Amino acid sequence: MGSKTSIITNEQLSEYAELTYLTKSEIIFILQKFLLLDDGRNFSLTKRFPEQEVVNLFPQLKHNPFRDRLLHVFSSENDDRFSFEDMLDLFSVLSEKCPLAVKASWAFQIYDFDDDNLITKEDILELCDRITQQDRLEQEEKMNIADLLLKEIDLQNNGNIGEFEFVHAMSKMPEFRQTFSCRV
Repeated sequence: MGSKTSIITNEQLSEYAELTYLTKSEIIFILQKFLLLDDGRNFSLTKRFPEQEVVNLFPQLKHNPFRDRLLHVFSSENDDRFSFEDMLDLFSVLSEKCPLAVKASWAFQIYDFDDDNLITKEDILELCDRITQQDRLEQEEKMNIADLLLKEIDLQNNGNIGEFEFVHAMSKMPEFRQTFSCRV
């Protein structure tokens, strides 16, 4: 790894590869991006950088309609700042190798826009707005979509979707793994 040895050891790299769904080369790529943030000066694996600086390094995030939610959910300190390890967690979940149940559990948190541990009709309406760029669907169409999703996924018939119900529903959608993935 050349000049990176003082920043991350082979042992640490192996540990990150074991603890995530990322390859060693993907981990090194993310590390190299992070080193650009402060030109490698005083860099540490736990140093936190402002959200916007991190987003500018990764086009996968910059143009994602769920960027704010991804960043909110994966910022370990909930401080609008990110460490290298936060970004490893994010890209690990978005990896194609991440198990479907793990992806679905994180997706649940991302789609729970009001952080109440439920996906409600309001959350589904927000999801529709983000997917369709807010002006492509009429309110009635979005309400119909929300009602249909609740009817199909809300197994307890309590007007919302819990994490277990969401993970169960996503396990029956083979395309979910691919749509909730990106390459580093």
